[in-house]
Amino acid sequence: MGSHLVERLIAQGHEVLALARKTSDISHLKTTGARIIFGDVEDYESLLPAVKGVDVVYHAAARVMPGWGEWKLFEPSIIKGTDNMLRASVEAGVPRFLHVSTGSVHGKLCEGDTPACESTPCNVVFCRDAYYDFAKMRAEDVAFEYRKKGKIQVSMIRIAAVYGPRDRLLADRVYRHVSLPLIVWPGKSNPKYSIVYASDAADFAILVATSDQAIGEVYNVAPTHEVPLRTFAAAMVKAAGGPKLQVTIPYSVAYVWCTLMEEWSRLRRVKDMPYLTRSGLRFVNKGIYLDGTKARDELGWQPKISVEEGTKLYVQWRRSQKKR
Repeated sequence: MGSHLVERLIAQGHEVLALARKTSDISHLKTTGARIIFGDVEDYESLLPAVKGVDVVYHAAARVMPGWGEWKLFEPSIIKGTDNMLRASVEAGVPRFLHVSTGSVHGKLCEGDTPACESTPCNVVFCRDAYYDFAKMRAEDVAFEYRKKGKIQVSMIRIAAVYGPRDRLLADRVYRHVSLPLIVWPGKSNPKYSIVYASDAADFAILVATSDQAIGEVYNVAPTHEVPLRTFAAAMVKAAGGPKLQVTIPYSVAYVWCTLMEEWSRLRRVKDMPYLTRSGLRFVNKGIYLDGTKARDELGWQPKISVEEGTKLYVQWRRSQKKR
């Protein structure tokens, strides 16, 4: 999301300061024209130069590794990091703050056939499988508290599933999955997803962050119609030149396989998230479904890029990377 926000803001004529860690890959960021400031959301003092003289802070930084990693990695990055960004913004006199959250803060209430709206309770149980979701829920509490105390004008968006160039989760895994000679599906489930292309999500984030009507509000980033996971995968297959042979294995077998992959990675002390975790398998089986009615009714927003077009753009970008 961060890189797409930078691109869309610059395209609209804004001056952009991009916060990046010294250890981050900033090769793409260098091509955008943004002014890069090195810092880390976990280091409060490093944030002050990044927010000085800024009109709007877009906070999209987080450790996005669902189902993988220790709690001690999520708490400072997501909860404390959000507090640091808000505190620095208040000290610098920044008038607007846009907090990027996730629909998974609703826990199991965003799964199934009924979409979660903005007023659906946030109900995440603290456990290893949901460290990321739990931390994002607590980060929302931090942002809401700053808003409640009138320290800064906060708006919030909740994303279910966003994909596009530089995506390391949804599109990356689906693309790698459908690129195999044989596509294997865990179980027969075909859950509903609220999938949005990255540039559409970025445009909405900018709309929310600059609209007076959106001050103090939360909005779901969701299309008019849900997209079943296998429909998204089929679009990716078509964009990549399909068709492919597909088979289904029992969900229980896939679960055991993911468990073994996780334990093997832990024994090897691997920091990167395995290709598929039990948490990821849960999303494959349950989905994440949000209601985007509020965004359409109040701000007139809806995505412009269809799944068919978005997957074509992603495949084109992916193949362009191999040529470099």
